[in-house]
Amino acid sequence: MSDPSNTLAWLDQPHAGETVTYRDCTGQSHKLPVRYPRVTAVTQAQGREIAPHLFWCSFALDGFHFCDRIDLYSIIEPGKQALLIDTGHYDLCGMTFLDDLLAQTGTPWETVDVFLTHLHDDHTGNVPYCLHQGARGLMRGACDPYDPRNVQAFLRETGAAAVQDTALDAFVAMLLGKDNPLYEALPTVREVGAGDSLDYGGYHLEVLETPGHTFEHRCLLEPERGILFAGDHIIVATPGVMQFQRDQQLLRRYLESLHMLRNSGLRTVYLSHHEALSSTDDIVRLIDRIATTYEKPLEKTRAIVAEQGPVTIYATAAASCRHLPGGLAGLANGMRSRRVATTFGYLEYLADTGWARRHTADDGALVYEKAN
Repeated sequence: MSDPSNTLAWLDQPHAGETVTYRDCTGQSHKLPVRYPRVTAVTQAQGREIAPHLFWCSFALDGFHFCDRIDLYSIIEPGKQALLIDTGHYDLCGMTFLDDLLAQTGTPWETVDVFLTHLHDDHTGNVPYCLHQGARGLMRGACDPYDPRNVQAFLRETGAAAVQDTALDAFVAMLLGKDNPLYEALPTVREVGAGDSLDYGGYHLEVLETPGHTFEHRCLLEPERGILFAGDHIIVATPGVMQFQRDQQLLRRYLESLHMLRNSGLRTVYLSHHEALSSTDDIVRLIDRIATTYEKPLEKTRAIVAEQGPVTIYATAAASCRHLPGGLAGLANGMRSRRVATTFGYLEYLADTGWARRHTADDGALVYEKAN
């Protein structure tokens, strides 16, 4: 991969407020902004070799809204090369565990590649640290660079702009990659997708395109061993499928890929926020449970469309929150944005599968009604 200097120059931006300081491989000091000051972590596993050349680090979290643990996996050929599958985040699990992992295997940073399952910051927060220590490159799925017009399109198409709920734009902008160079075409970034494969430590890993949790999500499959590095595609919860643009078919594609994985004979799944699943029966049970959790919100969305349609995404989200104190308007901006974005996914799924039809109103909002 190319010289990372251009990437590092972009990452080394001045930060206001509280920061975390570290030194790079040359001794130069760098700072990153504190994002989650109230989170504490306890190490559960540090560089434990759980299979030949496969190492596991795990951290229990307290005070992090989105999960209660982070599990990270690395394939390392001691002294030769390493593949880090996601990096964790310095506020959630620190940074130096990565140095310890490489030191215990005698593996130099210059031989390290990083594979990012997706671009949420609990998976990518330590990327600047990795690059500053000399990691040679990054791999991620294809994604669009941040464009503020996409934020405005989201507000317009969901109907949020029509009701003047512009407080959503900051959170939506963050999730669409604002101020995140990893969304850009940078010299250290290699886009990977279906048909690509990686070979490390005797593992032949096939890249799977698994949109759903995010549009750019990727998993790694080792077909001979029946191993899947799942990122957040399979988690012990209902993965939030937030859609921000029309015609992405995100929920439909997500459920289809779950069905494919369910029937692929997996024997081990390494998850990012849970202990590994090590039997086909457990894997099938969890996938079935995840798929089933979408039945109730989809049915609720169908009922709202049937009763109130034609209806906008924002109005549907508001109707789905009538049981909450304060309704949709009573939710914090970030949670309200999530509710609108997941409703976008539900309605697009109903249109994708033919139950609903969609048209665009004069103000640019997408409007859904029952197809027949």
